[in-house]
Amino acid sequence: MSNVEPVKRKPRLWLRLLVVILGVSAVTGALAYAKYMQILDQIAMGSQEPPPISVTVAEAADAQWNRRVKAIGTLVAIQGVDITTEVSGVVKSINFESGDDVEQNTLLIELDNRTEMANFESAQAQYESDNSQYQRLLQLKDQSFVTNNDIDTQASLVNIADAQVSVARTALAKKRIYAPFSGKLGIRQVDIGEYVAPGTPIVTLLSLDRLYLDFTLPERYFTALDIGQSIRFRVRSYPERSFDARVQTWNPELDADTRNIAVRAIVENRERLLAPGMFADMDVIARQKIPVVTVPETSIFYNIYGEAVYILENANADQVDVPPDYRLAARQVDVVYRDNGFAGITSGVSAGDLVVTSGQLKLYPSLRVSIVDDVPEFGASDS
Repeated sequence: MSNVEPVKRKPRLWLRLLVVILGVSAVTGALAYAKYMQILDQIAMGSQEPPPISVTVAEAADAQWNRRVKAIGTLVAIQGVDITTEVSGVVKSINFESGDDVEQNTLLIELDNRTEMANFESAQAQYESDNSQYQRLLQLKDQSFVTNNDIDTQASLVNIADAQVSVARTALAKKRIYAPFSGKLGIRQVDIGEYVAPGTPIVTLLSLDRLYLDFTLPERYFTALDIGQSIRFRVRSYPERSFDARVQTWNPELDADTRNIAVRAIVENRERLLAPGMFADMDVIARQKIPVVTVPETSIFYNIYGEAVYILENANADQVDVPPDYRLAARQVDVVYRDNGFAGITSGVSAGDLVVTSGQLKLYPSLRVSIVDDVPEFGASDS
């Protein structure tokens, strides 16, 4: 008997490969099924509509608005002159201080007038002499001692002497310079003893109780002007304060180069807060009223197209006795003014629309929303 043990046969290679492939397929199938079920769960969760977002709203309202036109202008003194002298001379006396308020006909400055005074006295003496001679001739005429020709000649001499007196008086008066109107003086430009030639600036005099406000408007606003209409403006010296003016007149002819209208308004300045030469940033309030819809200014937001608001649209508006299902809709709007927390809109929103007043950054069109607060009451803002 042989003691040799029987040889064990190893499985064939293809059989081992088949087992491996079957095992991998089973694991892959299990993972794929698990992922499939996970996707189905996500789809089911995504199909459920999210709860509505809470928002606050306000109701848009009708209003009438006077269009405001932005413009820039300059304040100008109603009366303002650089006081000068018509004649030359040496300054004899100065009767004011720089910055004084003076009344009309106040004596400001006097030039040396000794020559003019002598000429006046000489002319006056000549007049008195000629007139005395004329009176004697008139007395002799009644006695027939003089002819009419002698009397006429002497009368002419009297007239000439009288005219010379007037000339001398006028020359003397030009040595005294008076304030032509009431106002505020500027900085004195001359000193006592200084020789001044005709036209030499002495001091500036401005009337400041009322000022002109001069500005221009484009041609399209020609029909918006009216005598007495209101203008509100600011100056850089008082950035937090506004001032009022009233249109006084405008040029009937437009500028041929710019096609602008030159307009002049009146500003009361009794407090002396304003000064000629100041730059004015103004709103011209047109006389025509235009219809607008007012909404709280907080309801306005910006997107890539400009200014917009979110309004609420009720998906159940056509169904009776069904709670409202509010959805958001974005509307582009044209804002024409902002005033006291409200904005005036000419297009994009109608009166009665509910507009969202807060939290616009987290919102988007078609989103379901619910009103959490009462609609705030606000009145139409007429500006």
